[in-house]
Amino acid sequence: MHFNRKLTEQAILIFIIFVMVHPASASIELTDFFSDFTTSDVIINSDKDFQGKAVFELFYSGELVESHDVPVNVRAGEPLTKIIIWQEKPQHDYYTAIVSLYEGNRLISNRTYPIAYGSVTIPSFQVVDFSPSNSGVQLLLRSFNPTVTDIKIELLDNNDIIYSNRKDDISLTTSTEIKIAWPFLLIDNKKYVVRAKIYTHRLYAPPLVNTYISDFTATDDVEILPADVQVDEYGTSVTIRGKSQAPFDGFIVVTAVNRVTKEMQVYRQQLEDILTSGKESTAGIVWKEIPPGTYDVIIEAVNQKNVTIDKYETVLRIPEYPAVDLTTPSSTPGFEGILFIIILLIAHRKLKGV
Repeated sequence: MHFNRKLTEQAILIFIIFVMVHPASASIELTDFFSDFTTSDVIINSDKDFQGKAVFELFYSGELVESHDVPVNVRAGEPLTKIIIWQEKPQHDYYTAIVSLYEGNRLISNRTYPIAYGSVTIPSFQVVDFSPSNSGVQLLLRSFNPTVTDIKIELLDNNDIIYSNRKDDISLTTSTEIKIAWPFLLIDNKKYVVRAKIYTHRLYAPPLVNTYISDFTATDDVEILPADVQVDEYGTSVTIRGKSQAPFDGFIVVTAVNRVTKEMQVYRQQLEDILTSGKESTAGIVWKEIPPGTYDVIIEAVNQKNVTIDKYETVLRIPEYPAVDLTTPSSTPGFEGILFIIILLIAHRKLKGV
């Protein structure tokens, strides 16, 4: 009994030493690898922090067609998605996509995905319009045959997804429109790429997946609301509405040009509010020493870079009022004079009666 206990203790000690000398290697894996001939994406999972690179490669008949190296920085326990956009146009019906994960020059893992091009991948709908903008994205699909789809909209910054919105079980019968507004601020003058990943449901097969891309450059954008513009002889009131998630921090510039003398009066007023999509701000300007006449009035919304974003024009006439005559008018008999005359007449009659 003592011998068995001693043997067990030695076995435990040997196991502890083995674990200390040979710790369990970290688990790093590539999951959910996908590719068509527009884009490719992969999810990387790791139970420890990892830095390396993912290499996306496209092959035809064993020959390399295209390759993309993407830096990878994975935090432990946080899945990371990387996306690339293929640049080459397809020339054949079938290709093979491969993604490989490297730590330095050491290959950690790789995955393959067969790509079919042509009639094999044609969905039962047509993308009529795919228009991302400063405020959001609009996707219009026209169906050839009734079908059901899942649609994922992704806003990309280089190879990373910075926003994703998915709508499941959308019935496509005739024309279907999807609109999504960006719920966060964009960086002015930055180029963004938007990807639509559409999963077409099939009865006895996995969903058919097609991706589409479009891009835009974020800029501050506003509009002057014509119905809320008021211009009169006292001044101007203007309401501006934001049209972009790139913030507008700007001014209202009002220019009044006399049609006869060509004299120009310029007024500049900063908006109190910084505008984003759907937000409004009103600014007022009071004319100062502007002489009577007919004026062409130009109202501009101008940003910090002095770029005119929107403009509205109208016409104003400031009347010339007649001068007030301050001279004393000639006196006419008033109530007191008439009363005095009446008293004299009554007195005269009384005297005659006497």
